[in-house]
Amino acid sequence: MHDTVREETPKEVAYRLNKPILRPVDYTQEIGSTICDRLFDGETLSEICRDAAMPDKPTVMRWLAQYPKFLDEFVFTCQLLSKDLATEAVSIVDKDNRASLRLALRHGSRIG
Repeated sequence: MHDTVREETPKEVAYRLNKPILRPVDYTQEIGSTICDRLFDGETLSEICRDAAMPDKPTVMRWLAQYPKFLDEFVFTCQLLSKDLATEAVSIVDKDNRASLRLALRHGSRIG
């Protein structure tokens, strides 16, 4: 019988050696896209930057200033989010208005 040995994750190695995990400081497109994906999924930048596997907030701000493609992706993500939030807000108001109208009609209130 062969015992399979699982490789330790960097976090496990750091814990075993009692060393802190180093946050990324060098920009990669993969990290930039991960940040944007997580923003689009509803996390705030502060929440993302609290993840030990992600850069801290000052590093992200520096990357936005230094890497135009990352800035473009970040801005595009924020624009999509704002449109999505605006659409959701209008939908909520419309539902509330329809419910208020139904209630008013049900109780014979005058509208207008």
